[in-house]
Amino acid sequence: MKPRLATLLTLISAAISLGCGAIPEHRVIRAPRAIDSGEAYQGIDNRLATTQQSRIWFEDRTREIVGDALTMIKRNERDGASLDQQWYAFRRFGENLEQILRAREVRFYGGREADVRLALAGEYGSMIPFEADQDPGEIRLFTAHRDRDGFDLVIIGQNGREVALKTVIRLVYLFKFSDEEIKRKFAGGLDAFLPKVKIFLSSFPPRQEFISFFQQHRIADPDAVLIGFQGDTRSYLKEAGIGDPERYSTDSLRINWYPNANGKKTLLVSINGNRIYASRAGDLIEAIFEAFRAPPQTIVFFGSAGAIEAADLVGQIIAPTVVVNDDYFNPDRPGGKLAHLIHNRAAAILPVKTAHVSVESTVLETTKWAAAKKNNRIMTVDQELYHVVNAINTSSYRGKIRLYVGILITDNVSTAAGQHGLTLQYAEDIIAQTTATRRSFLAQVLAEVGITRNK
Repeated sequence: MKPRLATLLTLISAAISLGCGAIPEHRVIRAPRAIDSGEAYQGIDNRLATTQQSRIWFEDRTREIVGDALTMIKRNERDGASLDQQWYAFRRFGENLEQILRAREVRFYGGREADVRLALAGEYGSMIPFEADQDPGEIRLFTAHRDRDGFDLVIIGQNGREVALKTVIRLVYLFKFSDEEIKRKFAGGLDAFLPKVKIFLSSFPPRQEFISFFQQHRIADPDAVLIGFQGDTRSYLKEAGIGDPERYSTDSLRINWYPNANGKKTLLVSINGNRIYASRAGDLIEAIFEAFRAPPQTIVFFGSAGAIEAADLVGQIIAPTVVVNDDYFNPDRPGGKLAHLIHNRAAAILPVKTAHVSVESTVLETTKWAAAKKNNRIMTVDQELYHVVNAINTSSYRGKIRLYVGILITDNVSTAAGQHGLTLQYAEDIIAQTTATRRSFLAQVLAEVGITRNK
């Protein structure tokens, strides 16, 4: 265990009897390559926005991301998979398997779609979407043609290392779990497929994406920011007599904006569709601090997560009081402490308090990992909370913001090999079954914040 992590967790243990295990190190390898997208930024509505003058390019991160994905998969196979990997792969790419494997190259671009199209305008004659109305918040698939003899598969997703990692892991699993007929048709196996995979991430950082979004839609100085379960909150506010919000959505963010909710400017931010997936959630908080003249008085983070060998927590909303960063490849990544105490006002509302960990990928959640975390009294796991808390606690606003964190437990990471149990594929069912629980939590938080009048 790293000395500074051990010291910090010793202090945490003294306060609430919690701890954390060691995280291995890995050397990150980068192979930079730039694709120039020109001087101007083309907006999502296809109008040329000449106000964006910075040159946006895409860095080749293939060696790093593919290498790390393979390392994660190997560890998952060695340490016992708690996740149904076949379901994980085929959930998004299964119906497009043959097109993916037939492509000359499979290119993932992390960034705004308009930037990607601008960067590739001189390389392809056409980019045809797989589906006419692909959700701009999810990864979008395109066949990109240089000539009539073949095509590349272009995948556009959010700009973030974790989004790229998840995509590569699913592509590898897709090939691993293909049936024998598919493997015969596409000879050479995974070794022949992987060299076709390329990963490019935008030089336009997520934080700046969010700032540009706020400026574009004239979102200014919210008193309260509520992240997650946007539809629940909007519905409850409507029942409380608060008028309909202004709604804005691009491939960067999906928000509801209330200029006056009982005297409070209130911003609802959706988590859906990877828009603020993993470290992008921390970038959102940093953007909020930078974009507005004053920080919000209140931030509410209402997300979903898994329990660690505690299936009885599934369907409950818990209040984390400690969060640890389980950065598998670089535990000393700069930008903040490895663990934080959370001054969580929701702990006075919710009966269950937990020590929490955020991971880079669900593939790290092996049965061996779960056993180690359970032994160290870490009870719940997600991919966003650490980044949210770290952004707040490392800012000049630490201690000045009322923070409410509630986490709905939708699945359970088992310590027993071969027992997938309540894993991610059941999460949507659990969410559908917990409407009353979620609304009860929101009712109490909104009343305490002062947006509604009655609990």
